[in-house]
Amino acid sequence: MIQELFFDNFALFYLSSIFFILYAETHYSFKGIYSRLKKKEPEIIADAPHRVEPGSEIPVLVLVKDAHLHPVFLEEINIKLSSTKQQSEQVFYYQKKIDSQFWHDIIKLKTPIPNGDVFLDITLTLVCHNKKLLVKNDNYKCSSHEPLKVQIAKTNLPKTKNWHYGEFHCHTNFTDDQVEFGAPLAATKTMAEAIGLNFFCATDHSYDLDDQPDNYLQKDPELKKWKALWQEATKLNRENGFVIVPGEEVSVGNHKNQNVHFLILNNPEFLPGDGDGAESWLNNKPTSSIENTLKKSNSNSAAFAAHPAIKPPLLERLFIRRGKWEKPDLSHTGLHGLQIWNGNHEGFEDGKKDWIDLLLSGKKVFISGGNDAHGNFNRFRQIGFPFLTMQENHNNIFGEIKTAVFLEERLTLDSLLQAMKKGRMLITDGPFLDLKIISGNKIGRPGDTLKEDNLEIHIKCLSTPEFGSLHKLKIFLGNLETKSEKLYKTVGEFKEAFEFDKIISFNKSGKPCYLRAELFARSDKKEFCCLTNPIWIED
Repeated sequence: MIQELFFDNFALFYLSSIFFILYAETHYSFKGIYSRLKKKEPEIIADAPHRVEPGSEIPVLVLVKDAHLHPVFLEEINIKLSSTKQQSEQVFYYQKKIDSQFWHDIIKLKTPIPNGDVFLDITLTLVCHNKKLLVKNDNYKCSSHEPLKVQIAKTNLPKTKNWHYGEFHCHTNFTDDQVEFGAPLAATKTMAEAIGLNFFCATDHSYDLDDQPDNYLQKDPELKKWKALWQEATKLNRENGFVIVPGEEVSVGNHKNQNVHFLILNNPEFLPGDGDGAESWLNNKPTSSIENTLKKSNSNSAAFAAHPAIKPPLLERLFIRRGKWEKPDLSHTGLHGLQIWNGNHEGFEDGKKDWIDLLLSGKKVFISGGNDAHGNFNRFRQIGFPFLTMQENHNNIFGEIKTAVFLEERLTLDSLLQAMKKGRMLITDGPFLDLKIISGNKIGRPGDTLKEDNLEIHIKCLSTPEFGSLHKLKIFLGNLETKSEKLYKTVGEFKEAFEFDKIISFNKSGKPCYLRAELFARSDKKEFCCLTNPIWIED
């Protein structure tokens, strides 16, 4: 008993230090371990998008979690907005008792706001345990409580007709466990629309979706959370113009029987995966394999390897049997693609190399990009040294890394899934690259296969001052006979800073091949890039 207690404490202590934890759960306590972060208050967080489209209101999200443990009375919310051009203050009166497990509200700031950066200070006045409580931006101990920075964009996100931007990998309040939780579906939709997105994929953890709604340590054979996710997504999708893709991030076993993560989108049957969920520490074996998970997936679903090339630290490998996707795992039939971009560049280059190797081997698989965001629309808050400090940064911010999908018809859940499975996608953190190959009246886009002669490569590059001037364009040719990829064409000078059109004649020379492209833009702060999926050319 003592040995088991020690192991549970050590393992959970370790878990809190390695997982991305945004919106940090601070009420779960480990037996015998002091928590400096725990207090007799609900978690209270204010959040806002990192950017909003021009002319959009700024939605401010206010979250109160675990008020069923510590009820509060919300009197008012004061929002101070400041920029180099103006300052304003608005007060919103509530006079409301909050005693539920999860409560949220969206406040839309309607004050005319000029382009540029603005800073928001959100102060909540509450009563908790008969004492006045003032919360500035959040009530986490040891956090900075600094203002939220929001960029009011001067121009819309760059794209051409029929392309739709989205967040490919994020977590909602259906991810809720000992260490973290996310934002509600409806609130996430509101934030996404303000950013300029048209869809997001709700990919909550498989080991959270099968928990009891009111107890994340107990399994629910009725799968009420899983069913609620689908019901709420279906309801919200009845509103035209935006799509929520219901899905899950399934923990599965790779060929070494190590736990890796799998994005399964729009599969109506729940796919279990508990191996690295830390709910049963003496049993960290994968629940199911990649192959079996693919076999159980519905033909209408899409399957993407989640952040496949990110290497787990030593302790993750030891305690929760965490591994990474390797070549044998990526060769399975039914795998649609790889989410190689995951909020920052960790694992990005290795993931891109794995993808190119698959292309040259004859596999038609596609790349996607997302942020693995747990809320964190503005900044990332997580537990630092358990349970004594908090950390804050700007990694894994919802909507920063975007997947764009091309649709010839109206945006619906079905049309979006079909386009994803066909690879009609590009990934970007800023600029936009429209790649087409045209032969007569036939147009090939990323994911398509052409068998025509007299081909022309049509390129349209777009950027905005937000992401900097166009810097470099690279077109790559993959030869499927020699199994090699080379740089086919490069452009390093642009007459216009933010737009470039080019038509390039192409001779396929009788060999099966593919073309893909990369675009780079550069501001005075950083370099941004966009990658297309390939267009295949066959005899």
